[in-house]
Amino acid sequence: MGDRRGSPPPRTRPGARCTPLRTPHARPSTPMDPTPPDDPTIRDAVHALLRDWVDASPEATERFMAAVRPSFTGYGTGPGDYYANRAALRAMVRREHEGMSYPFTLDVPWMTVHRLHDASAVAVGEIAVTIDLDGEAVVERPRFTFALEREDGRWLLAHFHFSVPDAMQPEQGTMNDLLDERTRQLQEEVARRTEELNQSLADLQAAQAQLVQQEKMASLGALTAGIAHEIKNPLNFVTNFASLSQELVDELAEETDAEERAAILSDLRLNVEKIEQHGRRADGIVRAMMDHARSGSRDRRRVALNPLVAEYVGHVAHAARVQHPTFGVAPSLDLGPEVGEVEAVPQEIGRVIINLVGNALDAVRTRAASASPGYVPAVTVATRHVEDAVEVRVADNGTGMPEAVRARVFEPFFTTKPAGQGTGLGLSLSHDIVVQGHRGTLAVESTEGAGTTFVLRLPTA
Repeated sequence: MGDRRGSPPPRTRPGARCTPLRTPHARPSTPMDPTPPDDPTIRDAVHALLRDWVDASPEATERFMAAVRPSFTGYGTGPGDYYANRAALRAMVRREHEGMSYPFTLDVPWMTVHRLHDASAVAVGEIAVTIDLDGEAVVERPRFTFALEREDGRWLLAHFHFSVPDAMQPEQGTMNDLLDERTRQLQEEVARRTEELNQSLADLQAAQAQLVQQEKMASLGALTAGIAHEIKNPLNFVTNFASLSQELVDELAEETDAEERAAILSDLRLNVEKIEQHGRRADGIVRAMMDHARSGSRDRRRVALNPLVAEYVGHVAHAARVQHPTFGVAPSLDLGPEVGEVEAVPQEIGRVIINLVGNALDAVRTRAASASPGYVPAVTVATRHVEDAVEVRVADNGTGMPEAVRARVFEPFFTTKPAGQGTGLGLSLSHDIVVQGHRGTLAVESTEGAGTTFVLRLPTA
């Protein structure tokens, strides 16, 4: 045992399995062997030393070291394996415990004890170490000589020497060679699997980013009809004022009276200003649409919440009328005048409003398809100032949710909509926007068959 190039010691650590030390037998004596008395206390002391040596528990290590004399020295099986004192021995034992992760058995096929006199003895024997390398049994048989001294009624280890005869080296190579080869193979396997996992992680992150962007584009689609309605008005103004300006230009070319020409030029200037004003309005609508679709986060800023909510609820209502012209339900607004401003990314909070109101309209439309004639679908969006936060409540009297659905409603990819009608990311992304991006909360209250209320809270400070 010890740090040996020829063979590894019988060592273990948590997770490795070591079988109990098997009872050794005395080596048969021959006519040339000395035959001193066989003292069982010496055998017991050697057994205890070997048991505690291979046991990785702190208690066993301390028992082993307590059975070693302060003046201890020892030799392992490899060149330079010399242990000059107890500290070197303790360090070697610690390395052995940390280095062995394979199950092994330890036997003592034979041992001979020589008690030299009352206070000294020598034990000579052989250790059979069998290591299970993934189903392959590797056996090595180092021989040992223990010099023991008796002190205070105990036998203490004063010196050891281990050796492995060349004829007894395992055919597969030394145990250390096999362990080193197995370690190399495991390291290569770990490196290969790590590379595969890193690639898989990169693929998943790319897929996630794509899905998130798809969800953003889906919410953009819900805005399309509303934006088309909003942008149509300023474009009509631009067209009308441009036509009027063209007529005024024609009049100006024919008019010779100075005062009339001045009046025409004044009207032209006003028309150009109107064209510029409504052109900027159309540009603002387009910019808002592009901001909504753009990936990446933006800095928060102070924004009036009620106008923001009203704007995006209006977009969803316009889109719903275009997509379902026969279903004439529009969200009603109940905006508290005390709400004021919050710190937010307007496009991101707008995306949350789109998702919550769109889901509410879907819920009442689904219930209306199978409800009794007396059912009156309703969606209400309310804002209030509550303690140190502002609250947006999106309530509907639609289908509601069972508890099993309500508990999972913010999970990514969870959806109760038919295939092709939802990605299952809308509420998950909304939750992330509110909680992670704005330090707020997003909760849901629902009763199956009665309706659902989503409660969005944003801090005011």
